[in-house]
Amino acid sequence: MAAEFLRALSADFGSGVFRRRLRLIAEADRVRAGLEDTKHAMDLILWHDGERVTDIEPRMTRFPLSTCPAAALPLRAFIGAPLTPHPARPSALVDARANCTHLHHLALLAIAHARRGGTRQYDVEVPDEHPDPVWSVIRRDGVEVHRWRTFNGEIIEPAAFAGLTMRKGFARWATQHFTGDELEAAFVFSNAYFVSFTRRYDTRAWTGKSPTGHGEMVGNCYSYQPEIARGGVYLARESRDTTAADTPLLADFS
Repeated sequence: MAAEFLRALSADFGSGVFRRRLRLIAEADRVRAGLEDTKHAMDLILWHDGERVTDIEPRMTRFPLSTCPAAALPLRAFIGAPLTPHPARPSALVDARANCTHLHHLALLAIAHARRGGTRQYDVEVPDEHPDPVWSVIRRDGVEVHRWRTFNGEIIEPAAFAGLTMRKGFARWATQHFTGDELEAAFVFSNAYFVSFTRRYDTRAWTGKSPTGHGEMVGNCYSYQPEIARGGVYLARESRDTTAADTPLLADFS
């Protein structure tokens, strides 16, 4: 059973919007990748020799748990990985559960972007799903890629995807419907959607508390591995309001 503090609901849920921005910048021998949303701000530099990853350096500036920065160590498992497109099975190369979910995904995107070159930006918006389903959207470089009506982890519309999940099982069906850039965008969309659920709760009530009572999260990522979770606490500084469409995200990452 979850600890009682985890059930504290947010008073403003139903009037806000979760937003996430990711930016990928390819340079001669590296890719810089940044992510910022309602709950997180982090970036990394992924070095390569044109064929494989040679080094990786993450940085976190806003994160929910005191143990999150230590996820820099398992991320080094990407060193030596080949430069390939975003994989159809994101955990096939490096185990996502052993890493920070968001750094893991940033690394996969950086690897895919290394040979593509230039700059790419994704923007995801998920309005609060209360009291009714909402239209959630992802844009790549300002152009809409996917727009799905969602509610409680499922897609309602378009009809072709109705009843499909945005959470566990997403990778299986997404790889059946999309390839290439559309598949990459779908994974970016799904990862952001998962985090949007945190807007439902008053996470300020979690400050200083242990995450060990968060049963559904146990084992999902580095900080929720049982042996790591026992030494961590929730932090107070992780949240910001991203409801306004002009919320400055990754303002200092260019």
